[in-house]
Amino acid sequence: MYAAPLTELEAVNDMLAVIGQAPVNAFTANNSDQNIARQELAKVVREVCAYGFKFNTDEGHTLLPEIDGTIAIPAGAMSVDPMDPRQDLTPRQHPTNGMCLWDAANLSWSISEPVICRIRWSFTFDALPELARGYAVIAAGRKFQARFVGAPELDRFAAEDQQRAWLALQREQAATADINVFRASDEIASKVNRGRMASPRRFAK
Repeated sequence: MYAAPLTELEAVNDMLAVIGQAPVNAFTANNSDQNIARQELAKVVREVCAYGFKFNTDEGHTLLPEIDGTIAIPAGAMSVDPMDPRQDLTPRQHPTNGMCLWDAANLSWSISEPVICRIRWSFTFDALPELARGYAVIAAGRKFQARFVGAPELDRFAAEDQQRAWLALQREQAATADINVFRASDEIASKVNRGRMASPRRFAK
């Protein structure tokens, strides 16, 4: 039997417990402590996503121009970085179409070809992997505690927990990146070997 991942409600209840508040069964608009805790949690989740990890970053995401040549920034994208150095493109607020890519070299909204980008996405708490959720609730709980209680001793222990959670998250993401690097290396080696087998005379003297 697998354990369910930490939910946003459980995270908020963990934060409420830090200041001695009873847990709640659901989110309600008239519970100020609960709403403040939820806001602090959302801020930290956004900070985690803005930092950029493997789980919320897409490499090689293709954006296509509309009929008028504009390329809209996708909903939920925190950062859009065109990967072709020949394209001098940057996100900018379009007069009528929201955030779009701006061609800084030609001073134009009209882009004639697809753009391959690195996109960093903004996720909600429930869309984060488990270790990222764990870090977020500890970091947000520390801020929440400082706001309501301000006990230095509690903050010291929370700081140590936050550091451990951050390191665990970094290690997991580094391991994921290594796996992808090794997989890519295997694929490249496989293609090279197939090429050699298909063209044996190329290397013959």
